[in-house]
Amino acid sequence: MVSSETVIGIEWTFMVLAYVFVGCRLYVRLYMRGLRLYSADYWLIVGLMSCQGLLICDTLTYSMNAMDDFTITSVSLDKIRFATNYFFDTGIYFPKFSIIAFYYNLVPPTHPQMRMALHVLTVITGAFALVTFFGDTFWCGPDPSVNWRKTSDESYTVFSSMDLMRLNWSLNFITEVLNVAFPFPLIFDLSLRSRREKVALGVIFALGTITIGVSIGRFVTMLHMSNDISIYIWATAEICISVIVVALSALRPLLRKLSGMVSTDQGSHLPSGYNISSMSQPSKPSTHTRDMEAFWETGHRAHQSTVTAMASGEHLTGSEVELNRIGGILRTQQVSMSSETVSSFMTRQTST
Repeated sequence: MVSSETVIGIEWTFMVLAYVFVGCRLYVRLYMRGLRLYSADYWLIVGLMSCQGLLICDTLTYSMNAMDDFTITSVSLDKIRFATNYFFDTGIYFPKFSIIAFYYNLVPPTHPQMRMALHVLTVITGAFALVTFFGDTFWCGPDPSVNWRKTSDESYTVFSSMDLMRLNWSLNFITEVLNVAFPFPLIFDLSLRSRREKVALGVIFALGTITIGVSIGRFVTMLHMSNDISIYIWATAEICISVIVVALSALRPLLRKLSGMVSTDQGSHLPSGYNISSMSQPSKPSTHTRDMEAFWETGHRAHQSTVTAMASGEHLTGSEVELNRIGGILRTQQVSMSSETVSSFMTRQTST
């Protein structure tokens, strides 16, 4: 069995990683794109604060030498454990609300079936979050103080109730699977220019399966090792990874910028197919702009949406895909310009 020092060290490592990735997301939003924060960002920040609250409670438990033995009780320790349920059981829904807020920007109004499914997903996730909150509050009766009063019956504590744990885990698992599965019909209906682009978009959403795997691991651990210190690691990993995965969905501009800075080949391409100019040679005006047209096909009518991603050496934007309705016929044309083209043009101008 791992020591409590190792456990608390691993937990804080996950916490630091969550701060780093959320900070990178805010950097992309505010500085690289020059935009304001949206509801998806605020939900993610609340989820990060829930992670922090959970880590504070676990650190206090560690300071009381009670991490490796759940049978140790005291009034102050039981209050900390009671608060832990709120930070984890309810806090784990905030990253889900963040990704749902992003889905509302992703799904166009011209696809009513998906919009209706999104409304249903929102209601289910919100309802399950409320059930979890009130379950953690009133599971032992109308007076929550029974959770930290001295009693010989451990079934009257929220922290030790296996029935409540199974209920909360089931609700969380259902919403996690629904949130991960929701965008895939959307991706399959998109008509992108290359299969690689569709696969890359699918991989971004499939990152949510990591959280599902960790959640299953936590559930199995709690069923078979009810007094094992590794439960702390599983719980912290689950909520922190859920925050990290949501933050990753908006980091493409930063990744493109970093790739351009370390690349020695000016014409190198990322897997997504965008041409990135070398950041170490700003004097060469080599840019590449690419427009991708996405089409929604339902029956005999085609609803058109556009996905525009612009990548240049100085202004790397487009971290999120937003589909917007275009009321008309759109003509697109791809234009590429290289430094050689500019040089030859300037030579002809000076000779004349």
